[in-house]
Amino acid sequence: MRYLLDTDVVVDHLRSKRMIDEDVLSGGAAISIITLGELIYGACRSHNPDRSLATLEKSLQLLALEVKNLDDVIIVEFGKIKAGLEKSGAKLEDFDILIGATARRLGLTLVTRNVKHFGRISHLTVQE
Repeated sequence: MRYLLDTDVVVDHLRSKRMIDEDVLSGGAAISIITLGELIYGACRSHNPDRSLATLEKSLQLLALEVKNLDDVIIVEFGKIKAGLEKSGAKLEDFDILIGATARRLGLTLVTRNVKHFGRISHLTVQE
């Protein structure tokens, strides 16, 4: 496992706006449980939630993405990152910090369209 995909990357792929690089998928890719929650939320807000949820489930199975759960070590990382950001006057949404904390703690490269956004988290490897 080498990559953690941010929610925006998965959404773009599902909408066929911008496909996930084959090198990323073949190199081992995962999503955070937070990303899964955001994807489910988006599907539930659609005009046809049942169909959207079924499509989401099928698409995620085809992508064969592992889902990384939160644990106490990642939560500690979250707290450290959030405190560090606040001390430096920078802010990020908690879900983004949790995704970043997951990638940083597990030593994964975060693949995102928001490189500048996640670049605020020190010692986090980010790629577009």
